[in-house]
Amino acid sequence: MRSLTRLWIGICAVAAVLTAFSNDASRAQEKSADELVALLKSKLLTERDVDAAPRFDVITCDQSGPRLTIYKGGADWNDPDSVLWNWEPADSLPETEAKRFSAIDECKPALNNTAVLTNASAGAVALIRLNDKKVLFYGFAGGNTHSVALLPDGNVVSASSTGRFLALFATPEGEREADEEATPIYKTFELDQAHGVVWDAKRKTLWALGYGALVGYEYVGTKSEPDLREIFRLPLEGKYRSGHDLYPASGYDALVTTDGTGINVFDPEKRTLTRVADYRDIKSVSVSPDGETLVLKPTEEWWTESVLYGDASERAAGTKNGARFYKARWFVPNRFSEPE
Repeated sequence: MRSLTRLWIGICAVAAVLTAFSNDASRAQEKSADELVALLKSKLLTERDVDAAPRFDVITCDQSGPRLTIYKGGADWNDPDSVLWNWEPADSLPETEAKRFSAIDECKPALNNTAVLTNASAGAVALIRLNDKKVLFYGFAGGNTHSVALLPDGNVVSASSTGRFLALFATPEGEREADEEATPIYKTFELDQAHGVVWDAKRKTLWALGYGALVGYEYVGTKSEPDLREIFRLPLEGKYRSGHDLYPASGYDALVTTDGTGINVFDPEKRTLTRVADYRDIKSVSVSPDGETLVLKPTEEWWTESVLYGDASERAAGTKNGARFYKARWFVPNRFSEPE
């Protein structure tokens, strides 16, 4: 973990030096939550032309393996040449630990697209470096883990739905060994049916989505003794109540949320939630830098072989025969959580 800690310290130091020069320009380019609402309403469930060859690649979590796969955008996913990167738990972990990645259900680009954050319903949480598939962090949360976020100092927080908690991990120092046991939870925070977590670098806030609430936390304490302090709670009622996915939209100062009946936009500045489409049982929605949508709609229990654009014709952005995709995201840097 020493390499991860150094990398994060370096990122933070560079960011601090460049803030005075770059923040104003980057904020001017950042689009608002209202603009995201308009975009999604024009894209989702509408009759429209879809670019047959998207410019961006796609990362998926596939429960048939389980595995993480990055596919070339616009390629035939049944062609082996479409696979740009693939990871299975056994690639990096002993068999006993790899089993904890059963039902893998998250895939988030991290560290400027040099790593991937992942977790599984069986309770495992990990940060994996792309170039050598090394597990930089591995923890065990339990409680049907559904999402994970990387904090500014390299610590990690996950969301567990049936466990009804967020788990905060104080990542250890030193390079992690392949046979090392999972990092234990440092502290938990109750959140009914916790399903989503995202770090907001602009507001220095951790947003978390559960059943009946979208909650904001201040990250306090130190790296070795971290803590979360609740500073905001938006009650979710009616059709919004069963929160599932929470993820930034590339280029927007906003988050996309999904629930049991639709897709919404959360404005972290106004702290409001807006419905953009009624769309049942959606597992994830991703927005590319050029404004194209990517939707994971299960066709069998909670998985599917195809990832969709989300238009009225339900055209596929990619299909892999025999896959059990649970979530899919454009593989682009997460500037909402990791600013340049």
